[in-house]
Amino acid sequence: MPHTPAAQATSRQAARSRRSISLRLGEQPVADAFVMLTAPLASDALQQTESLNAHSDADALHRLCTTLRRLHAIWWAFDPLLDEKHARLIRKRFRRLADIAGEPYELDAACGLLFRARKGGARFAPVVRTIDDERRDASISSCRAIRKAAIDVVLRRALADARRCLETREVDQTLEEFALARVCQADDALTRKEARLARMKRVDAKTLRGIGEAAGRLQCLIELFSPVLVQRHRHTMERLLAARATLGKLDDVVASEAVVRRMAARAADKHAVDEAVRWLHKERKDEVRAAFKMLRNARLKPSI
Repeated sequence: MPHTPAAQATSRQAARSRRSISLRLGEQPVADAFVMLTAPLASDALQQTESLNAHSDADALHRLCTTLRRLHAIWWAFDPLLDEKHARLIRKRFRRLADIAGEPYELDAACGLLFRARKGGARFAPVVRTIDDERRDASISSCRAIRKAAIDVVLRRALADARRCLETREVDQTLEEFALARVCQADDALTRKEARLARMKRVDAKTLRGIGEAAGRLQCLIELFSPVLVQRHRHTMERLLAARATLGKLDDVVASEAVVRRMAARAADKHAVDEAVRWLHKERKDEVRAAFKMLRNARLKPSI
């Protein structure tokens, strides 16, 4: 950003806003802080759901998918303070709804990857057409399922139940202490996975995706609790984002391979399906090698 007076004023205003949020959160009981952290995402989810219609595309549904996954992560972040059984049920609902909203995006990703392969001379156009036909119907089906799920009711009940649970618990930690403990736990979990990775000579997609999930949890906690964390973890976030970008490519390939296998029965040209699976399998191996090399050379552990 240029160092103009307007930009500097905007930066100072943002800093004051962050300090104000930090002070407000720091002064609140954990139950109220939970609501303050959750309310913006809940509002986004409701608005995104209400805007869905027959013409909504995969991008709109993907934004809702991302919001639902972040809500899932908040319930996981506060899990030690919530009713275990009920919190697990809420996370399961958020995950299921996120999967429904994310399906058209997975089909889009598969089409994009296979189209790129076609440009390189691969011959599986029948598979692309089959997935493309499915993609046109997927957004409509996802929108219908999301609306039928009554996300507004799910969210309001989940928020009310979580708040009641938090209000009845005797929490002997400040939100800052609780946040730091959760970030440290997520950091330790990621560090253990990285240590195992460093000892491995060969690695598979499942192992790398496990590291991606651990990195995602740490990233989410740092972002969620940043208003009350003393350190901003800027360098840690940069490394986490770089790692997740690399692992995101692997996720797209793995998801695309699953899509092709799922569509195999509908494709008229079985040879084209086999060729597409072979190409995606090779892409997966290439992405695994790239991600393995990147993670072996990167230090993801934050300085806490």
